[in-house]
Amino acid sequence: MLKALLRFLVLFVILLIGFFYFDQPVKENEPLKGPTKTVPNTTAPQLSGDVQQRPKTGWSTYVGKDISTFEKKMGQPIRKGPSAYGFTWWVYGDENQYMLVGVEKDKINQVYVTGTRVDFAPFKMGQTLDELYRTTITDMEVNIKIQQNIYTMVLSEEDLQSRLLIMYNGVLAQLYFDSATKKLMAVRYIDGETLVKQKPYDMTYVGEVIETKKPSSFEQEKINQENAQQLFELSNVYREINDLPALEKDGKLSEVTSTQLKGLVMERLAKSDAPDTDLQSLLKENDVDFEETAENIAEDYADAADAISGILNSEKHRQDLLNVTYNHLGTASFENNFAQIFIEQKPESDSK
Repeated sequence: MLKALLRFLVLFVILLIGFFYFDQPVKENEPLKGPTKTVPNTTAPQLSGDVQQRPKTGWSTYVGKDISTFEKKMGQPIRKGPSAYGFTWWVYGDENQYMLVGVEKDKINQVYVTGTRVDFAPFKMGQTLDELYRTTITDMEVNIKIQQNIYTMVLSEEDLQSRLLIMYNGVLAQLYFDSATKKLMAVRYIDGETLVKQKPYDMTYVGEVIETKKPSSFEQEKINQENAQQLFELSNVYREINDLPALEKDGKLSEVTSTQLKGLVMERLAKSDAPDTDLQSLLKENDVDFEETAENIAEDYADAADAISGILNSEKHRQDLLNVTYNHLGTASFENNFAQIFIEQKPESDSK
């Protein structure tokens, strides 16, 4: 009887150890897919002569101007970084707002702005989708003519709830909504040629596609690093907007995130040398301690600003982004793919 009891206790302890070691909560969502379809159109669309007048105030007025005009107002950026489209990102940020300014040959091609207290003029921070539909002309298809070419941005039903596109005379506005609250979270003012290069929506065209020079492997790595940093910063901005604490940046975790993302992309492209992409194994192999972890992958997004919008507006990915439990974040970018790995990590004093 005593031997049987001892055998039971030994087996119970082994099972208990196995449970705590192997059953740490690991959440891996299905990759989020961005719109990437670009197809030629045999028939030129009818172009309407009715274009909304460009706003006379606000950030949209800087698109097309020399960057020196922006510097006079905002000063030097916190950093400059490369983009995948041949221009340079000027990154601005403070406790109230976060801005990404695209600069090519000293000219501003776009201004993206978000934050807790920002000027979206002629729009308003927190403006509802219903309010915007009542006051602004919107369409499912937006035609952009560049020389003899016509490009049509085709908005999906999801886009109409989260990423509206408004055409003004000389500039376009991308309005990023939180589809859960239906409130405006960010605005991007952008010129037509840059929008066509970035292809953030499904697109048809008559004429020729505007191609961007493919960066070298060295340049691409720098672009990946900049995109990953923007994704980290935007993740915390969107958490702050939702009254959540900021996540701590973790260099080791970001390395794991990069390995995981590259592995998934390689697998998607059917490469035989794809590394192991099991999240729990990667974390343990790299000595990353965690109580809980979750992973978000966003594939085929134009940039970090579009990727964070996609993550926010996908229910499962949103739960991870806005989870109060997590306190560390690793981010990565590989070409037009993005990744986040969140972990809950106990303070050292608690783990001893």
